[in-house]
Amino acid sequence: MLFGERSNANGPDEVRLATAEYDSAQSQWQVDLLAEPETLTADNLPSRQLFKSVIAGIKQGQYSSDWVFYIHGFNQSFKDSLEASWRISQRYNVDVIVFSWASNPGGWGPSEYNRARQAARSSANALDHALQKMGSYLIDRPQAEIGQCNVRLNLLIHSLGNYLVENFVRDPIFSGETRIFDNVIFHQADVDHKHHDMWIDRVEYGRRIYVTINENDGALKVSDISNPSRLGSTALGTAATPVYVDFTNADNVDRDHDFCIGDHGNPAIYRFFQQVLTSHRGELASEFTYDSRTNTFIMQGGGVSALGGTWA
Repeated sequence: MLFGERSNANGPDEVRLATAEYDSAQSQWQVDLLAEPETLTADNLPSRQLFKSVIAGIKQGQYSSDWVFYIHGFNQSFKDSLEASWRISQRYNVDVIVFSWASNPGGWGPSEYNRARQAARSSANALDHALQKMGSYLIDRPQAEIGQCNVRLNLLIHSLGNYLVENFVRDPIFSGETRIFDNVIFHQADVDHKHHDMWIDRVEYGRRIYVTINENDGALKVSDISNPSRLGSTALGTAATPVYVDFTNADNVDRDHDFCIGDHGNPAIYRFFQQVLTSHRGELASEFTYDSRTNTFIMQGGGVSALGGTWA
């Protein structure tokens, strides 16, 4: 109950920080909110203390060197977002930082969706605060440590979370905070395809930007009813910077909206995300062919795992 389904009482700009660990034996989460001291200084900020603790844990092998900053989509409770991050962590052997926003406001159909979009827009400042802090802590270290650092950080944005990021990037507050990431993955983006180049080409990054596509995405087809064509379901790459990757014809994708962590059992798809979530290229595998007409890498097939879609 540390995190509810509404914006913070102090306003949507307020950022709360907690650690979460999953006890698989008990099938439950342990979530601990980081309390703020009565008198805040530059050195005793809870976020700075946690950052130092994580860096020390990486050096000692307690944490992975690969980290994913995850922004979830529409209609996700806090527990849902934790469970999604756990699947990402276990499947791709990464540690996850979750940016949780009020995407589950309650209500019915279009009304709830529109309120979630409002919450996404109003969460842009909070995302700015979070990325600014992280970036400042990454930079504010001894030069020798930065030079020897092997930590890899990638950004995964799912569904309506992309609308949050779009509003953040379009806002004057944006000043390239995304450049701390190696790869930026816009996964099944529930944003307008038309003119997306006007904002997505502003995103700064270390290596690559990826946009995933499934023309048959069931959730985005519903979104299409009240919106123009969605970026995550339109196989036509028009911006200059992204690598567009089309999974429409890949085995077992069908109408899937969340094939990054879904149980479709297609090993080629999991290999793609394993690569891009650990700062590598994912589109050069043999399952992809490049279509210059649409500026898109297209996956054909990919196979089905002998595990029958059950991936730990």
